Amino acid sequence: MGIIDSVRGMFGADERTFQYVCDRCETEFESSKSDMSAVMCPECRSTKIRAASPA
Repeated sequence: MGIIDSVRGMFGADERTFQYVCDRCETEFESSKSDMSAVMCPECRSTKIRAASPA
């Protein structure tokens, strides 16, 4: 657990995350941004992403 997670836990600030998949490289990742136009793939930096299918 990182320091940021520890601080969030202390203050109850449970940030919502969203699951995405990159259309270019198929990397699955999460982001705190709900606006897909503001999300970039952490691997290839593509902005062509989609919401991940629920498990």
